Amino acid sequence: MDNNIKPSTIMLIAGGAVLLLSSFLDWFSVSSGGFSIGASGWEVEGFGLHGIMVALIGLVVGGGVALTTFANVSMPERVLGFNHDQLHLILGFSAFLITFGLQFRDGAAIGVLLGWIASAVIVAGAYMDMQAAGGDAPPTQF
Repeated sequence: MDNNIKPSTIMLIAGGAVLLLSSFLDWFSVSSGGFSIGASGWEVEGFGLHGIMVALIGLVVGGGVALTTFANVSMPERVLGFNHDQLHLILGFSAFLITFGLQFRDGAAIGVLLGWIASAVIVAGAYMDMQAAGGDAPPTQF
């Protein structure tokens, strides 16, 4: 096990874990007459598959980075033509768009807030990894 873990790796693992956990919290709540009803990201009737997609993105990013860092699991070099840093950036930004967009609906609760913060941390960690790997070079032809 490597004792010199990069800050971007910690950001990806923690962001993925918080993103997964945020899907279990209330994404929306409605209060009326002293009663409050909340709905988590897993309730398909209210959100479609948004909450499930966000949970899967958190699991894939956080779990994948944790497995490669701590369990020495080898992953394929490229997935659908993207390297891991690019894939983490794409998935994190997708989760950010979903959760940040839901933030502006009426009754948005703590789960959506934690979701977009965690996905922003994933995007920042993936960007840091891309810059460390030499992300300044222009794209090349296939």
